[in-house]
Amino acid sequence: MNKLVRFFCATTGPAGSALVAVAASALLASASFASTAIVGATVHTLNEEAPVENATILVDKGRILAVGKDLDIPAGFEKVDATGKVVTPGFIDSFTQLGLLEIDLEGSTVDTRVTTHSLDGGGLLEPYPLGPGFDVSYALNPDSTLLPVNRRDGITRAVVAPLAGNDPLAGWGALIRLTDDNILIQPKLAQFGYISAESANFTGGSRSALVQRLHGGLTAALEYRPGRYQQTPGGYTPEDLAALQRFIKSGAPLVITVHRANEIRQAVTLARDFDIPLVIHGGAEAWKVADLLAAEQVPVVVDVLNNLPISYEQLGARLDNATLLHEAGVQVLFTSGDNHNVRLLRQVAGNAVAEGMPWNAALAAITNLPAQTFGLGEGAGTLTRGAPADLVIWSGDPLELTNWAERVMIDGEWQSMESRQTRLYERYRSMAGDKPYGYR
Repeated sequence: MNKLVRFFCATTGPAGSALVAVAASALLASASFASTAIVGATVHTLNEEAPVENATILVDKGRILAVGKDLDIPAGFEKVDATGKVVTPGFIDSFTQLGLLEIDLEGSTVDTRVTTHSLDGGGLLEPYPLGPGFDVSYALNPDSTLLPVNRRDGITRAVVAPLAGNDPLAGWGALIRLTDDNILIQPKLAQFGYISAESANFTGGSRSALVQRLHGGLTAALEYRPGRYQQTPGGYTPEDLAALQRFIKSGAPLVITVHRANEIRQAVTLARDFDIPLVIHGGAEAWKVADLLAAEQVPVVVDVLNNLPISYEQLGARLDNATLLHEAGVQVLFTSGDNHNVRLLRQVAGNAVAEGMPWNAALAAITNLPAQTFGLGEGAGTLTRGAPADLVIWSGDPLELTNWAERVMIDGEWQSMESRQTRLYERYRSMAGDKPYGYR
């Protein structure tokens, strides 16, 4: 690049500065997508039980070309020395609101739900009749400062879920990647619902009525015919029923946030009655019904750090919930439970290991199992031939918090490790010198 810059400067002088910028930008863009060979690392492919030592990973056109020992490196590949490092697939959080909020208490930055209440304390709003038809994908913000903050700790993809708003069925979620642009990968990834004392307020305060509402809504969706439907008071709008009908036919999972064992049973029955793939999120008491969840092949998204009996619905919460579920044969996925710190996902996984979960299972819970559960495509969440080239080079064991991510690749492109936090650190790390007053 230096030779190219000198050439333009010599031939065009100061007027060529714009051409220099264009040329440099083009060169950097091509380099970021260049074919890459990562050599010397310990690689966790998630396709094999044991890691591959002293391995080479070949990446080309955004995909994994090959992983193994003593691979020949094709001409033109950028060689990255990762000797002594650990490489894993990029991490996937299975339940976030990334891209939908920036500051929780500032309503103008929150797009997580449809609600009848003003988020800035302005009181009741005119109800907006949208529940299962709500779709988060239209509001996703690629300029959110939360994306680079969490990306530099190895988070490469995330499931973005709506929160409960006007109805127990909150609407469509989406899959995003934590890049600087084009973050939406898959809209209408799953339908999200809630069974709790709080969401029962939508149905007069009774969880029984809430479950009936879910059954009734899905039944009405199966019978819905445009032009023949007459909405009844409290019934779903044609838009909501059309969305529910598309959901049932799509084969996408229904993700229900629920904690109490009895309501988990009700959710399983609901999914069985309508032949819908089910995913449980929360599941503080899921360990009590682990055998049922295993038999019905229902994955559970767990925040291991949310292990206190903070409500009557979570009296059975315990530290080893994830371990007990795994031992029963349940597919366990992890979530950080904190949008500003989705990067805590590896701490969640590490705590699960501390409570008896096998290390490989904990890594799978934040890589290939979310990819399988949400149908993210063949090879996603792994480092195998043909898989998307989402990977992280770590200084050591990624579930040990004294280690860190050194480089992050998403879809074959190396990502910036800069964030608002790193820029603030560099700005204020020293007050010495002749910095302007605004830096003091």
